[in-house]
Amino acid sequence: MHHVVWCLLFAPLLAAAGEILDSSSNLEAGVYTLALTARIDAPPATVQRLITDYDHLTEINSSLTESRVVLEHGPKRHRVHTVIRACILFFCRSVTQVQDITQDANGTVEAVILPALSDFRQGSARWDLAAAGGGTTMHFSATLEPSFWVPPLIGPWLFERQLINEVRESSAIMEARARQVDAR
Repeated sequence: MHHVVWCLLFAPLLAAAGEILDSSSNLEAGVYTLALTARIDAPPATVQRLITDYDHLTEINSSLTESRVVLEHGPKRHRVHTVIRACILFFCRSVTQVQDITQDANGTVEAVILPALSDFRQGSARWDLAAAGGGTTMHFSATLEPSFWVPPLIGPWLFERQLINEVRESSAIMEARARQVDAR
């Protein structure tokens, strides 16, 4: 769940915010592959600032119950600890992940899960942000291998639904914050 879970993590929203342009999920040999493209009505700099404010991610994603920097490798490299509470249908789980996250000035954020400190055997995520007509197009991709049980027949669907819901929720919050900045 990327940060993947971090990334994974974003819930339902108001009409039109965080338009999902495309999404997909796959499961092969216990490894989930997720991809999503969304349009966010906020500038790329605002989106990047909010998704890399690691100590305050709980403010833009209600699935996150904890988020904090545990080690700073430099101004654009951090080790981040998150706990995500994800529920879909009857399946609920609090998931811990610790990731090394790197960001660049071009709008790319990459995370690698540290398995020894996380509820995943492996995982990585990538966010690519690009300006698009006054807003942002966000391409998100992740691979995750949970170390916990996920219902096999509906697992890919569960992960994809959770990701879509979380992106919509976070997008709505980011869009509202961008409007507040514009109004000042």
